[in-house]
Amino acid sequence: MAAVPPGIRLLVSFDRDQWYRALTFLLTFLLYTSFHLSRKPISIVKSELHRNCSSVSEASTMTSSSSRQPSPPPLHTPTDCSWKPFDKKNYKQLLGAMDYSFLCAYAVGMFLSGIIGERVPIRLYLTVGMLTSGLFTCLFGLGYVANGLVQTTGWPSVVTCIGNWFGKGRRGLIMGLWNSHTSVGNILGSLIAGYWVSSNWGLSFIVPGIVIAVMGVVCFFFLIERECSLPIG
Repeated sequence: MAAVPPGIRLLVSFDRDQWYRALTFLLTFLLYTSFHLSRKPISIVKSELHRNCSSVSEASTMTSSSSRQPSPPPLHTPTDCSWKPFDKKNYKQLLGAMDYSFLCAYAVGMFLSGIIGERVPIRLYLTVGMLTSGLFTCLFGLGYVANGLVQTTGWPSVVTCIGNWFGKGRRGLIMGLWNSHTSVGNILGSLIAGYWVSSNWGLSFIVPGIVIAVMGVVCFFFLIERECSLPIG
């Protein structure tokens, strides 16, 4: 009989409980990565909502001067290629208000989500939160404030789930590794949003919104909240 490869021996050495624990660790990592990924586009797209087009005017002026013809009136003003309503002088206040509304909603929602998350099934709560986060990220123009509320379903839920499975024994090591989802999500969110920001900035929201919505479906079908919820077999 042929010898069993070392990798196979390693895989079969883990019992079902250890496999579920590993699955929970990986899945909650990916779930909260998608939350951070879907929050990132606004910081990338801000530069596209209000653009300075004075460089275009300068280029046209230089061209006319080189041809020794009278300079025509400027074709562009510093804001005429910006998106409404960010083409006005108060664009900084509008962009600040967007951030303020999101953060205020997030602060209130974090308090409420912690209370609600303890009283409803985590898997369903996370699924609903991620699907609605995906919806409002896609429909950013209509749902940025609401997105701040539904985004808060993520942190209390995934932390509770990790706590249910790993307890206090190795929490420092586990949380140190697991918490890197913040950086991973921010990096991926920046890359995705930055890819389309100049050509079609709407996709900078739609793609992350689809990603987090898909992860919400994955959460519904695969997340095991705690050991007592394991199937008997």
